[in-house]
Amino acid sequence: MKYRLCRTLYLALLAAALGCGSSRPAPAPPPTTVTQPSPASDARPASANASAQSAAAPEVKPATTPIALQPAANLRNLAGRYIESDGAGGWRPNEKAALELEKLGPEAAAALWPLLADKQVEVRRGAAFYLLGSFNPNEPANVTAFSSLLDDADRTIRGIGLSAARQMRPEDQTVAVPRLASMLDPAREDRPQNRESVARLLAGLKSGATAALDKLAAAATGDPVAQVRSACLIAIAQVAEADQAGPLVAKGLKDQEAAVRLVAAVRLRQLGTAAAPARAEIAAALGDGESRVRAAAAETLVKIGKPAVAEIAGQLATDNLDARKLALYCLINIGPAAKDALPQVEKCLADSDAEVKQLAAVALASIKSK
Repeated sequence: MKYRLCRTLYLALLAAALGCGSSRPAPAPPPTTVTQPSPASDARPASANASAQSAAAPEVKPATTPIALQPAANLRNLAGRYIESDGAGGWRPNEKAALELEKLGPEAAAALWPLLADKQVEVRRGAAFYLLGSFNPNEPANVTAFSSLLDDADRTIRGIGLSAARQMRPEDQTVAVPRLASMLDPAREDRPQNRESVARLLAGLKSGATAALDKLAAAATGDPVAQVRSACLIAIAQVAEADQAGPLVAKGLKDQEAAVRLVAAVRLRQLGTAAAPARAEIAAALGDGESRVRAAAAETLVKIGKPAVAEIAGQLATDNLDARKLALYCLINIGPAAKDALPQVEKCLADSDAEVKQLAAVALASIKSK
């Protein structure tokens, strides 16, 4: 009863957010093949002694049929009926099928493992949903079986595989990187939540996910959903080598969504001097329409320092007032190392904006100081 109650509660929570669970359930037995009993063992005639005893005392029938006596067709049928649509785009356990499986107890899991490869999608889906409740990340056979679900043609089954992948050990997640990376393609994985979840998982693996870098870069600029693009930019900053990450992350500064541009700007600021290869793109962001993007870009350029002086000075000739002000701010903070920008700064003393004139005077003093 305790097992059934705990499992019922788990499955209720899982059904509420299929493919997004993060529980770490109890260990499950490794995949095994169920050997069906012969017809003779299924229907043995009762002995004379047994008949005499049954006349003296009432027959006690087992509450359930042992798992070893369950025909494979019956289990396949139960798996195929195990989950059903909730009418709102999600899934829920079918009460009748769930009850029949629960009566079989934990032993049912051993018989359901082979069904993860069944040709019928409903059977695979039901078996995967049921077995996720007893997935054991320390059992290699469990890991192999659930990793294969990431290749499934059904997005619900892939989501279940992803839920298992998030519970796996880092070394097993690393092995699954190519499979995970393929889920970043919207043409294959149409659920944005799954694509975002994959990006976040890859980010956690850092250098262990370098095999996914190309697909992360493609998704960071090409995914139709802003949250996915942002998650991919974050992952790139974690996965790529520092000098390689800058140019890839900087592509996000041209995104049409301010939130994505901000993610890119903040990640570049965190890279600091390693973002130098992207200094031209960062300098261009001094004129961004979002103030937080402009501020993060300016901080990054100050960290880069002298190597970015030419790109910063180039912003002093733009028509964007914010860009001119922030460019001068950067040069003020870089100080004497920005001496190559003196000619452009001097021209700003005649700027039409009073604040730019003041900043130019401060910049000249800072650059000429010793």
